[in-house]
Amino acid sequence: MTSPAAEVMPVVADFTFSFNCIDDVPLDVRCRAAKEAGFAEIGLSLRWMQVWLDDGHTLDELDATLTEYGLTVGELEAVRVLGEEPDPREELAAVLAAHLRPARLQSIGPYEGSLDDAAERAGRVADRFAAWGVEVVLEPLPFTNMRTPADAAAIIERADRPNLSMCMDVWHLYRNDLPMSHLDGLWPYISTVQFNDGAIRCEYPDDLREDCLLNRRIPGEGEFDLVGLIRERNAHRPDSTFSIEVINRTLKSQDPMLSARQIAEGLERVLVASR
Repeated sequence: MTSPAAEVMPVVADFTFSFNCIDDVPLDVRCRAAKEAGFAEIGLSLRWMQVWLDDGHTLDELDATLTEYGLTVGELEAVRVLGEEPDPREELAAVLAAHLRPARLQSIGPYEGSLDDAAERAGRVADRFAAWGVEVVLEPLPFTNMRTPADAAAIIERADRPNLSMCMDVWHLYRNDLPMSHLDGLWPYISTVQFNDGAIRCEYPDDLREDCLLNRRIPGEGEFDLVGLIRERNAHRPDSTFSIEVINRTLKSQDPMLSARQIAEGLERVLVASR
């Protein structure tokens, strides 16, 4: 597991290369793309893993491929932990968590019922995954009722579990039309900062979900204040982990080696500027 980038000057290898940065390519291709671009961790999709295992692949094969490329799995995504009924993917997540011991399990809304109901459900999942040292991270999305970082923090505070926290994706901060100052006071709840770039003005305002699945840009190629975000993170939560998730039609359609390299090069330029 990559250690939190506690130093003031994080590097590309401190970032988990999230699953959605490239298309549903074979595992060895994904690992080679991440490794050659300079990443030390990858994220895995539970949706993709279920299909992969159903096709006859095994966890031993997963281990061998990760070892071949010198990678670990930093995140599993995503489980909906806030509904009335448990997400069926939770069982696969538990198997993978016990086997891989990733840093975090990503979770998104919406929640059903009250904030107290959501907190109780999130707390149950956090307790279960604590056995494997996994952080359950809630990711607020502007097209769910857990819209803002403040909404996620309200659930986390009510649940009061040491391994329940927030993944703050800068894309969703901007798509909520929120300033960086919205995070003032919320940094204690943020354990992961997720990076990408984009236009300040939403390009698909009538469908924020579609917008986030089409138009994210490589760090440095958009208008987000990523340098400011790094500096705020360094000042308030220097122990937090990083993830990079650039979901873009062009990146998914081209050679995955090229996409991973372009993402890493853009990220490196932002990191250098933040110093």
